[in-house]
Amino acid sequence: MNDKLTEKELDEIIERRSTGKTSFAEFLKELSDSAITQYVIDVATGVATYKGTDSELKTKPQVDFVISNQLNRNQTLQAIENITIPFLDFLREIADAGITSYNVNIVEKKAIYVAINGEQIEEPLQLQHRNK
Repeated sequence: MNDKLTEKELDEIIERRSTGKTSFAEFLKELSDSAITQYVIDVATGVATYKGTDSELKTKPQVDFVISNQLNRNQTLQAIENITIPFLDFLREIADAGITSYNVNIVEKKAIYVAINGEQIEEPLQLQHRNK
């Protein structure tokens, strides 16, 4: 296990996930193996804050999405079920569904999606390796 993840190492992990070279489950394992315990994503910008026991790394903005002004719970749940799609496509889908941010807790194996109206949707992480 790596005590402190460098920005370059984190960028490489994120790049592999963003381009679909690693699955969501593999991405979480890489983060966990690098001592990252959770991360928070701002859906409109794609800015991610990765948190470990002794560190915190923040990424640069990747997108400029408009968040729907109304939560569509079914659309959100459908996007979560389809977590195998590339990261930016996933962000676009949940932005269209009214999600402003989400927090992934790797240790507790859950994600909390926060909607524009403040409502929260808590879901267990989708960790199964699925074929594309």
